[in-house]
Amino acid sequence: MRTLGRKVAWLSILTGSMLVFLNVPSASAIPAFARIHKTSCQTCHTGFPKLNPFGEAFRLLGYRMPGEMQPETKPQSLGAEAYKKMWPKAIYPSDIPAYAPLAMNIKMASVYDSSVGDAGHEVTHNDFQFPQEVNLFAGGTMGDHISFFSELTHAENSDGSSDTEIEHAQLHFNSLFGHGHWINFKIGKIAPDLEDGFQEMWLSTDNGIDTMFTFNPIGLHGGTGLSEEMAGISLPSMVKGVEMYGIGAHRFFYTVGVVNGLTPANVSSTKDFYARADYKFGGMGLDGDTTGVTLPPENWRERSLRIGVLGYHGSGKGADFPMEDENGATFNVQDRNFDRAGIYASWYYDDLNVFGVAMSGRDRLDTFTADGVLANSDSHRFTTWFLQSDYVILPPLQASLRYESLTPPRSAEVRSLRTLNASLSYFIYANVKAMVEYRRDLRESKNYSLNTILRFAF
Repeated sequence: MRTLGRKVAWLSILTGSMLVFLNVPSASAIPAFARIHKTSCQTCHTGFPKLNPFGEAFRLLGYRMPGEMQPETKPQSLGAEAYKKMWPKAIYPSDIPAYAPLAMNIKMASVYDSSVGDAGHEVTHNDFQFPQEVNLFAGGTMGDHISFFSELTHAENSDGSSDTEIEHAQLHFNSLFGHGHWINFKIGKIAPDLEDGFQEMWLSTDNGIDTMFTFNPIGLHGGTGLSEEMAGISLPSMVKGVEMYGIGAHRFFYTVGVVNGLTPANVSSTKDFYARADYKFGGMGLDGDTTGVTLPPENWRERSLRIGVLGYHGSGKGADFPMEDENGATFNVQDRNFDRAGIYASWYYDDLNVFGVAMSGRDRLDTFTADGVLANSDSHRFTTWFLQSDYVILPPLQASLRYESLTPPRSAEVRSLRTLNASLSYFIYANVKAMVEYRRDLRESKNYSLNTILRFAF
């Protein structure tokens, strides 16, 4: 124990020295939700951005505290309380946060990256991406049944270019029928609850799960590897549409959504659909209920098992993806329709959280010649899965290890992928995190990255 204490002390000194070197101002403020409830980030996070069970309940309840807990900061009223009884002869009253509901997250990164591709072996040596990403968040509640969340992201690229994007812009309608949590809606640009627990914004690691989200299943022979943009999808990390979700009997969770697909709206009005259903055994209820449950004082600890099934159906008919064969002939490939089906599991045992997803995909690909003649129509299947373990060594010191696997269609131009991702995070403060993360392609030893990251939120 004494040896561990010395190591933690030295790690604190080393991290503090790194802060001085980077000249990062101290983050004495706290993000928007913490401000309104006058509480710490640790109330909802094991270590940001990963949510603990209480934080998951807070999110699913429309950014409201479970139970009878009310905001410490009184909201600004928009209309007299008596107007509720006068409706519809008066506009129904609401309220807005009495403060500017804004928060920022800034990420600095020192990147070492090695990759092998069409251009040969390329190495990026200690690229100081200061900053790599800046996020401006807004979130809060409006009245008894409406809440909102948005995110504007500015990202600096390694080639000196930059991108700015609205990643989230959503309005929630919560508990519209009665006091239960059975029926809630989201509308806007959202991270779908189809991916609750494993979408990038909720992971403790900096790297997302590429084999689950960025595999491109569209190709002349079914699949062309990982691709960031302008490609097909294994699962969409962000969607634009309407989602209904709810919690029943404290432990059952469901969500269904209708969203835009691959095909532009001026080509087809067809929408994609998804659904998911989970049940949680043990631990805190999904709505924060603790009836009949004895929980430890450490809010990241519990003993529970959450299991679920998920599915996605989409259509890319009318959306052309240009391809070229080995002879230089050009074709257009359309993903006429595609299906995804998977299972999810998350197991908590005190300081350990092990979770993962196994998913299969089927894509019906139509290949057209340059003059629009159907040359081939075939169905292709792929499978992917991952398993991640997060462990709280000490509250400020946390580790993650993830294994990813993807098996493309047998006829695809790419081989299977096996990836290992490991990270170690140290929380200098509740809202300041330093981490080291290593990612390696287990099938190609020259594909790897080693990044040192500093994140702070205020």
